[in-house]
Amino acid sequence: MFDIERVREEFAFVGESIYLNNAATTPLAKRVIDAMNEHLTQRNGINVNNWDWILEKKEELRILFGQIINAEPERIAILGNTTQGINTIVAGLDWEEGDEVLLPENEFPANVYPFLNLERKGVVIRFLRTPDGGLTPDILEENITERTKLLAMSFVEFLSGYKADLERIGRICRERGIIFFVDGIQGIGVLPFDVKKYNVDALACGGHKWLMCPQGVGFLYVTEELQEKVNQMFVGWLSVETPDDFLNYRQSLARGARRYELGSFNSAGVAGAVEALKMLLGLGVEVVSSYTMSLVDRIYEGICEDGLVLYSNRDERYRSAIVTFYPQEKDKTEQLINYLKSNNIEVSLREGMVRVSPHF
Repeated sequence: MFDIERVREEFAFVGESIYLNNAATTPLAKRVIDAMNEHLTQRNGINVNNWDWILEKKEELRILFGQIINAEPERIAILGNTTQGINTIVAGLDWEEGDEVLLPENEFPANVYPFLNLERKGVVIRFLRTPDGGLTPDILEENITERTKLLAMSFVEFLSGYKADLERIGRICRERGIIFFVDGIQGIGVLPFDVKKYNVDALACGGHKWLMCPQGVGFLYVTEELQEKVNQMFVGWLSVETPDDFLNYRQSLARGARRYELGSFNSAGVAGAVEALKMLLGLGVEVVSSYTMSLVDRIYEGICEDGLVLYSNRDERYRSAIVTFYPQEKDKTEQLINYLKSNNIEVSLREGMVRVSPHF
């Protein structure tokens, strides 16, 4: 186990408040802020054009994101957010009228609107029931048809906190020839993740939640096999093999996922994200997960003891770092949240319920 008190020295709010809202956004560690300030100070001083320096940071971040999900760096594109990653792939696939996309009900909008936009092409969007709080392998198998082309789902449901059985679901998709697209933002960083073990074809993930990065930094993972099926809709000067060969307009796109990076990026955010990922990987995601889930277990126990109504799934196999509940009288949820806030405890109000989400 790591020295939690030493880690907490990175965060100024510790001792002043209790932050249980990491599923919305995580606090920035001191080392992350220092890295961002280093970049900004260079831009204000004698190294105004620090392009080479920040490009090195970007390549370092590519490696670190790959390590978090067990992927090669060339399979990673550094993007701004989850939605950008989803749209990058969805816009480039060949769609025919009648193709089906399967989505679990109650997905976060970022993982819905890009697919609803395909309805103008005649693509059928089917929402699958989630009585347990998230999509199960059995319900998926019941709903696959010969026209099913893609399944898009969250690793962890934003509302219920349901952690999906991605290993079984990914295996089903691979066996049936269905593209498996995962939104990883509500689990990656606090729960171990392996794109190869789960047979993931594409994954989009913002960094500002459990990865503890600045807002506006995220990544896209795509397999080489799926990349070959994507007719890239958007191209920029950084998308090509040799961006510095400015007047060579006929050069090829970059061989890896870097082709999806178009131009200038959140450079200060990238500098900070490198330090955030180093911190997480240095502690060990398995260690962080074990500690955080011990906090989650205490929350579950407290909910039961206090007579609150649990919305999240009780089964330990499907638990994540998100727990959602509400009072017996649900219309008093906001009153409960205001009481917590008055005691310097920050949580989220989501669909008339209290959502708590501790990190280490």
